[in-house]
Amino acid sequence: MRTLILAGVLIALVATPALACRGTAEYPEVAADIAQSTLTPERKKEILDQLNVGNALHKESHREGDMMKMGESIRILDGIKRQIGK
Repeated sequence: MRTLILAGVLIALVATPALACRGTAEYPEVAADIAQSTLTPERKKEILDQLNVGNALHKESHREGDMMKMGESIRILDGIKRQIGK
């Protein structure tokens, strides 16, 4: 069942244009949220570094059409959102 769900998600990602990808909108939004947060400067830097890695992977996945990289970039984004309470 899990495999079918993952396959469905991957098909949906392939079938939609990059602008419809949630990461395209959410990476900048999360960066702004982090910048405006009350986190310590050290923690902000740590989380923004993670976000930059995920965003680079996200952009690369769009260029290459690599859905495995796309999935990993979205997992990174979701993990960061959990860390900042979003």
